[in-house]
Amino acid sequence: MDWQIWFVTAPFLLLLALSPGPNNFTAMYNGMQVGPQKAIIAVLGRNVAFVILMTVSALGLGAVIVTSAFWFNIVKLLGVIYLLYIGIKTWRSAAVALDQHELESGVISRGHFSRIRQEFLIAISNPKAILIFTAIFPQLLDLSLPVAPQFFMIGVTFIICEFISGYVYAVSGKQIRRLIKSQKGMIKLNKSMGSVFMFASILLASSSRS
Repeated sequence: MDWQIWFVTAPFLLLLALSPGPNNFTAMYNGMQVGPQKAIIAVLGRNVAFVILMTVSALGLGAVIVTSAFWFNIVKLLGVIYLLYIGIKTWRSAAVALDQHELESGVISRGHFSRIRQEFLIAISNPKAILIFTAIFPQLLDLSLPVAPQFFMIGVTFIICEFISGYVYAVSGKQIRRLIKSQKGMIKLNKSMGSVFMFASILLASSSRS
């Protein structure tokens, strides 16, 4: 890929990664709960999912899902169910002051895999991610040059942008976290974030292939 094209493409991919969505809201929530350092580790989950989806797209299988109403709706349904589950679980979660969370370092330290898995499942079950890789990525390619190296470069750039985006949202969550120290504050936080995930599930349910 020509570096001049890359310098134009990279900011676009960063803006795409920074757009609000379920994974970024998850990073923000993790930042509130355990801090940006641990939240950014969880971003590995979404990027593993994105690597899989980009590989599928590169192999041409993504186009099958995009053009097939059946498979698109199957993937979408899985995403809706999972986001709804996360939303209800967050809404109903016990209200514990964040100061107490800080004392429970043992519980938090065992949560890396759970957070990584959560980011992975949210990303892998969102058909819009496939649409991004099959509809947007090809527009960034110079067909007069070998496609595979360009797709690889775009993919790596997008993964880096996702780490940056996850960290930005996690740091934002960390700042909000400082304002919420009481049990009442935690109740409002859990209900607010639960509502965000449930709203995201509604948006995903209303999505279409167009």
